[in-house]
Amino acid sequence: MAMQTVSSRIVDLFKAEGVKAIFAIGDVNYMGLQDAADRNGIRLIWPHHEQAGGFMADAMTRMTGIPHVVAGAPGPGVANMVPAAICASKENVPVIFFCPQRPRKYAQAVRRSQHQYTDQPRYFEPAVKYAGIIEFPDQTDEVIREAFRQALTGKPGPVFVEMSSDKEFVEVDFPPLTPPEKYRVTQQPAWEGSVDKAADMLAAAKSPIILAGTGVHTARAHDAFEQLVAAVECPVITTWGGRGVLPETDDHLLIYSWPSANDAIAEADLVLAVGTSIGEAMNYGRLHHYARGNTDRSWIYIERDPSAIGVNRSIDLPVIGDLRDVLPQLAEALQQRHIRTHPGLKQWREQLVAARTELIESAPDTRPIHPGRLMVEARKAVPDDAVIIRDGGNTTLWELAYFEQRSRDYMWTSKLGHLGSGLPYAIGAKLAVGDRPVALISGDSSFMFHATEIETAVRHDLPVVVIVNYDQKWGMEVPGMSETLRREIAIEQSFVRMDRMAEAMGGHGEFVEETADIAPAVERSFASGKPAVVQVVVDERVNNTQMPNWDEFIRWYGDDGAYR
Repeated sequence: MAMQTVSSRIVDLFKAEGVKAIFAIGDVNYMGLQDAADRNGIRLIWPHHEQAGGFMADAMTRMTGIPHVVAGAPGPGVANMVPAAICASKENVPVIFFCPQRPRKYAQAVRRSQHQYTDQPRYFEPAVKYAGIIEFPDQTDEVIREAFRQALTGKPGPVFVEMSSDKEFVEVDFPPLTPPEKYRVTQQPAWEGSVDKAADMLAAAKSPIILAGTGVHTARAHDAFEQLVAAVECPVITTWGGRGVLPETDDHLLIYSWPSANDAIAEADLVLAVGTSIGEAMNYGRLHHYARGNTDRSWIYIERDPSAIGVNRSIDLPVIGDLRDVLPQLAEALQQRHIRTHPGLKQWREQLVAARTELIESAPDTRPIHPGRLMVEARKAVPDDAVIIRDGGNTTLWELAYFEQRSRDYMWTSKLGHLGSGLPYAIGAKLAVGDRPVALISGDSSFMFHATEIETAVRHDLPVVVIVNYDQKWGMEVPGMSETLRREIAIEQSFVRMDRMAEAMGGHGEFVEETADIAPAVERSFASGKPAVVQVVVDERVNNTQMPNWDEFIRWYGDDGAYR
């Protein structure tokens, strides 16, 4: 037993779980926590906005597989963090939202207009898996442990912890720390019977495919996933959020909604779904592309949360467990069986490579710059091992089609579509990966949400490179307004030199109006060793009216037919 403050104890509990950074603007209500973290080797990152801090913690969590912490001051700080909690909830990311509260006596006081006091948990409760309050100092361990337990049990998700600010320096005779594996499940292999049956089904299948989603990223299960793919030797189709679980240069990879992937789905007699909710953007695994060919194909679903089974579509074999444990189990079981290389894989892969090569080569060299050509030229200069972050509306469609993903790390808000997350994500990712390069490909509107975080990146020496697709509009609103209203309303933006904004905050800036200048500008930005913004002026009419794969997007977004 040893006397220590509640703040110091919380930091020890965070360290036991592997937390490397806390994202928080300084505040007297949790300065004890920040002091203890700083003294114990946990890095403190102070953003300009708590919402951005939440996104940074989100990215750090995704890139490490360890829940990370964002903190905010009572009242306004909490209000700023709620949107990030909603996003983390939708994206299934186990972020720890930590908020002090004014002394607990205010909770039951019969008064009004208490400064910076509000009932904080109720604002988070709709978005989080658990809302805990450290009301008494000796509750510290159980509340923090429950937060991590809930965040990581079943479907991952964010949690909320509140601490009465008058407790931060209270000393308690705490017992020795209990390691995480003694108070929560840290490994979750699947039942061997279901693994063996899955291996038998895959071995018997004539035309299997793997559908892989964001869960592979969040679990940091890339190595295990590659082992599984090597064992099955079949086409791998990623969801929009799962992009990068295999690099797009991999010979197994097909791109969803491209003709070769559509053919693979139609011919498939078995789908192995890994780390995906089989959601709306994937047509629930039963509509559109799945409604052709072998519509009676079997489905194996690897999933942590039993309550997800059979919700979006029927499942023939659920395999319940953590991807980090189940994927090696299944790969090992497959090694004991004779697996045939998929007969159509080579041909479909060649079709994809040919189609994409033709698309890339057809992107014109124009002034203003064609947005597809922007992606092609940027790809030449972005290092192959870079972590790629994306943000924006139409920009995401151009990036998906023209920018080949060559690393295993790729991040965006694929389920919520939350604009403005990109730069904070890039900062959190850079903090996690150290010397590896990080590139953000962003629309101009989305970049402006949290542009001041360039200074945060400068201050903490986190050199990320931001490539801005600059059309000076809220571009994704153009098609809907043009079709429905026959005019555009309030979507024009002022001309802004974003490169000079970066320079003013201590970063590097590049302004590009010619196609030939894109790659050199990106190269100089990486070489600068500073956070950098490469502002590329593109043809706004092309950007907003000729988006690639628009029909696919609008089909499921506009009328998914889910209830037919």
